[in-house]
Amino acid sequence: MTTQNDQSEVAAEVNRLSSPDDATPQFEELEVGEPVLPLHLKLEPPLDYDGEKYKELIFDFEKLIGKDFQRAEREFTHRYKPEKNEVVVPEMKQMYRAILAAHTANVPLGVIEKLPGRYYIRVLNQVLKLYGGSLEEEKA
Repeated sequence: MTTQNDQSEVAAEVNRLSSPDDATPQFEELEVGEPVLPLHLKLEPPLDYDGEKYKELIFDFEKLIGKDFQRAEREFTHRYKPEKNEVVVPEMKQMYRAILAAHTANVPLGVIEKLPGRYYIRVLNQVLKLYGGSLEEEKA
């Protein structure tokens, strides 16, 4: 059984071995962009889904936490049926990004799937930006 003192001694030894005594430890700074304002999508004409009319959607990506991404991945894994020997990176699949968008807007996935193309692609690109990239940046 390892005690906290043992762990502290091990950590101190690792730090001592990894940097000279007179050097300041070096770190790479994790840079996170400025907070993102919620996105407001006004649907004209309103979208009818399952007997409800949706006139607008609000995507507040700043409110997402790690568990939200995990929940979206679980739903994606449940819904997506990969081809034989297919290696799936959920973030690169439209279905995963649509699931994350639906969770963010607090609407059924079908609402996102029923968006007209000009809205659908813009919303999915916004989700992709959460991962530090977008299709526009890749084209440049």
